[in-house]
Amino acid sequence: MKPTALQLDQKRLRPGSFRELLWVSIPLVISSGTNGLMYVVDRVFLSWDSVDSMAAALPAGVLHWNLAALALGTVGYANAFVGQYEGAGDRHRIGPVLWQGVYIALVATAIIWICVLPFAPQIFSFFGHDSVIQALELRYFRIMCWGTAPLLVSATLACFYSGRGQTTVIMVVDIIGSLVNVVLDYLLIFGKFGFPKLGIDGAAIATATAFTSIVVMYLIVLAWTQRGSEYCLFSGWRFDRQLSARFLRFGLPNGIQQFLDIACWTFFVQVVGGLGRTELAATGLLFNLNSLVFIPLMGISTAVMALTGQRVGEGRPELAVRTTWMAVGLASIYVFIWCGIYLLLPEFILRPYGLTENEGPLEQLVIFLLRFVAVYSLFDAMAVIFGSAIRGAGDTRFSLIFSVSAGVLVMVIPSYIASREGPAGFLLAWYAVTAFVTVLGLGFLARFQQGRWKKMRVIEHTAPELGHLPPIEAAAQAVSVSTSS
Repeated sequence: MKPTALQLDQKRLRPGSFRELLWVSIPLVISSGTNGLMYVVDRVFLSWDSVDSMAAALPAGVLHWNLAALALGTVGYANAFVGQYEGAGDRHRIGPVLWQGVYIALVATAIIWICVLPFAPQIFSFFGHDSVIQALELRYFRIMCWGTAPLLVSATLACFYSGRGQTTVIMVVDIIGSLVNVVLDYLLIFGKFGFPKLGIDGAAIATATAFTSIVVMYLIVLAWTQRGSEYCLFSGWRFDRQLSARFLRFGLPNGIQQFLDIACWTFFVQVVGGLGRTELAATGLLFNLNSLVFIPLMGISTAVMALTGQRVGEGRPELAVRTTWMAVGLASIYVFIWCGIYLLLPEFILRPYGLTENEGPLEQLVIFLLRFVAVYSLFDAMAVIFGSAIRGAGDTRFSLIFSVSAGVLVMVIPSYIASREGPAGFLLAWYAVTAFVTVLGLGFLARFQQGRWKKMRVIEHTAPELGHLPPIEAAAQAVSVSTSS
């Protein structure tokens, strides 16, 4: 069996080492940060154009992301498949699994266009936002829907690199894509250098175009570097019923979880938005600031999922345990730094939004809410990283049931009840959010410690990954594999 990409230099990237974690995760953190920057820049530029536009972009963007999340979580699970196939030495299965993800992405896009887009006006009117806000939400949402296909396809293609630990490619592609978005934001929102002044429409067009540019870049890199390779990237284009079924068996629960998880947050945003413009704008600003912490954590979690997949594919889950705890420590340091900024320098991080003196109540409300973020951020990091570790092994069913149950019982229902109290319920809703994230973090920690994920796999149960083990250990592992299937 040929060595994996991460085993070519054992001295530099020893499996389970901190250096390996950094090598894989740092490009993903930068990549996630640049992706988050796309949305942050949208909100900042829109706040310069109009506070109403900024307020409308949040619920419309969250709704679109929610609709795409089911497919995004499903196709993104190709990361675990690629990692386990790479670890097991079955590289010829990687190209076909990526193609199944592309097919799922295209079908999901068609469903959104046909089944959701025509009913967008009724969806936004249901939540009872101000009529001016509703009109802006509808315009932003419609354009973002046309960017669904490149969003999903780019997420699928990225798994070829993230699952094998070659994350520098993802970083470079996403940085260029984010620069495309920033430049187009400036040109189209404000109408610079002869471009039309499109406001919120320009922000949506810029983001959709950036997604498309990312797909084009991935296709160019794949065609340039991988044609005729052992990964069967171009020869494995055929639909594979059995592989698709396995992909959906493990990936769909992951997608459903993301869909329902974001649905809970979408419901929260819409309920809070019904309490007034200031409350909605404050929530939008807060989520934007929180993304500076959360989105880089997603980069670390993607690395953890990929490395867990490789270690499980190799038959060495204990190395995945080591990697996961190192990731938690790394994330905790990052979170504590940002919590200090939230608590000590709130005016500084709000300065780019250009809030005027007339928007003083909005600024004070955001500063107060940052205390909630500071309290729950560490538990958020625990939920993200421990959850990614168990899902990387195949424990997607528990993740789905636990996340959704906690979301509905601890956040959605209490937030809705609090909203019936009027403006006074706004803070009660944020207490519910804090409780939900805390429960999520502790629950995934407990599941990780339980260790059932160590005996799980998402790929076919083949033997190559046992070749590096001593005979007795390999036999024991083979028995464990057969019984868990």
